[in-house]
Amino acid sequence: MTLRRTKVAVIGLGQWGRNHARIYAGLPDVELAAVVDVNNADLRGFAHRYKAEAFTDYRKVLGRVEAVSVVVPTNLHFEVAKAFLEADAHVLVEKPMTATTAEAAGLVELARRKNKMLLVGHIERFKPAVRRLVELARKPMFIQARRVRPYDGARTMDVGVVMDLMIHDIDVVLSLVRGGRIVELGGIAVRVHNSQEDLAVAHLTLSTGCVAWLLASRVSADKAAEIEVTTPDRVIRLDYLKQRLAIHPFHGEVEDMAIHGDEPLRAELRHFINCVNGEEQPLVSGEDGLQALEVAHRLLQQMSTVAPPVKV
Repeated sequence: MTLRRTKVAVIGLGQWGRNHARIYAGLPDVELAAVVDVNNADLRGFAHRYKAEAFTDYRKVLGRVEAVSVVVPTNLHFEVAKAFLEADAHVLVEKPMTATTAEAAGLVELARRKNKMLLVGHIERFKPAVRRLVELARKPMFIQARRVRPYDGARTMDVGVVMDLMIHDIDVVLSLVRGGRIVELGGIAVRVHNSQEDLAVAHLTLSTGCVAWLLASRVSADKAAEIEVTTPDRVIRLDYLKQRLAIHPFHGEVEDMAIHGDEPLRAELRHFINCVNGEEQPLVSGEDGLQALEVAHRLLQQMSTVAPPVKV
């Protein structure tokens, strides 16, 4: 019996898009049919490596694949994702979902109307330790998260640190406090090297009573990503980078565990294909991506912004 293979394309071959292509090419029930990038320098060599067709214009792929990963700059997410949804393809779009909430809402409505899968690439949710945290952290009362990295001038920074890094923790907070609405939010943003913020501190209050404090920086002395959740009976700390959970019950022994599992991006893309094939329901749907984006935009509107002093 011949295994049915889902025809997939990757749009955008930056570092992350290349990883999408690598993983799709290794999935037995997927055919990486096409890769697309406007930079033609290494495009054909890369496509040849994975036996895919190469294109510099995504429009030439419309109607030729069943599913697509959209891994282009954020300001192009809406245009590309919309074109493929209209061409009856299922879409996985990287985070942040789109540049505006109106664009994100438009994609959600289009996917619903076309009866196509629309998933958003919030990869933290596919880390095994995060999935275990969501299971363990029932009725969170207080959440604090810190996600920082050193400055890297070579890294693409088409969005500020709230959309770049903090949105991961916004999404995780919303997944922990299921059904909770944001009733109050605010914070401070600091511009250091870019026209958009490079450092941000935020506070969120949810309708359940849970309070979250979030810090994100791309001008830090070190790289770290961690979250701590206080519940009525325990405190749970997660180190995203080490994939370690430490459970501190208010009464009892501390439990420290390493959580092992599949490469998160591979787990995410495997899940996407399973959703396309009707075998699973989306873990991070278009609606989830829209919700995280709405909170991020509200934060940016409410935050006080500090700019670096003018040099004289």
